[in-house]
Amino acid sequence: MNISIYRRLLTVGIFFMGGFASVAMAKELPLRNDALAQTEHGRQMLKYLVKCALPETDSVFVTVDGTKYTFGGSVGWVPSWAERAMTDVEKRQMSACMAAHTNFFGKPVQISLRSDDPTAPTGLQTTAAERETFPFFEAGFFGNYFVANPVSYVCLGDLSAGREQHLESLLRVCSLEHQTVAGFSRCNFKIVGLCKDKPFVQEGVDYSKEVLRVYLPGQTVDAVKPALTNTVGL
Repeated sequence: MNISIYRRLLTVGIFFMGGFASVAMAKELPLRNDALAQTEHGRQMLKYLVKCALPETDSVFVTVDGTKYTFGGSVGWVPSWAERAMTDVEKRQMSACMAAHTNFFGKPVQISLRSDDPTAPTGLQTTAAERETFPFFEAGFFGNYFVANPVSYVCLGDLSAGREQHLESLLRVCSLEHQTVAGFSRCNFKIVGLCKDKPFVQEGVDYSKEVLRVYLPGQTVDAVKPALTNTVGL
């Protein structure tokens, strides 16, 4: 997700709650309110909202000026969003997923998205092959975009030598320190320390169950293997 789209999400994200028409057992769901789908930027936002919320078996469609657009699910982190407004926990889950997908350059990057929650959906579970292909722990992402004053946090993962160069080479810089604003990342996420220290309680809110971790190819990997079970393009 491009950083400019992320910034727009901060201002209009709450608009999407309950945005789909409820269709029992449907695999292709119609978008109830097509206002966001009217622009290319809006459709990019929908792309990632649906990807985060719904499983890969489901999709959402909308027709704009005679053109049908379909947005596929992937992660399945908040599947009930297709039927009702999100709970507070679900808002934090969706926010973590959107933050993890944010890309400063707006370029497609292959990542492995993971959760420590044992009840996490299939879209957040990994295989041994995936863990081998994506061994580099970039960061953990969490926050809440669906509140009056949106917040987004990042905790740091692998701090081995060459980290900054490696992340820049992969076009993943949202966990790297901002060049002029202390304490924030280049994507304006608040840096809260190391993930191993579990800094998940922020301003009285416990985000520990909603944190999503991003893993990337290792620093010595020359080529990325084809996408596996839980790898998603940004």
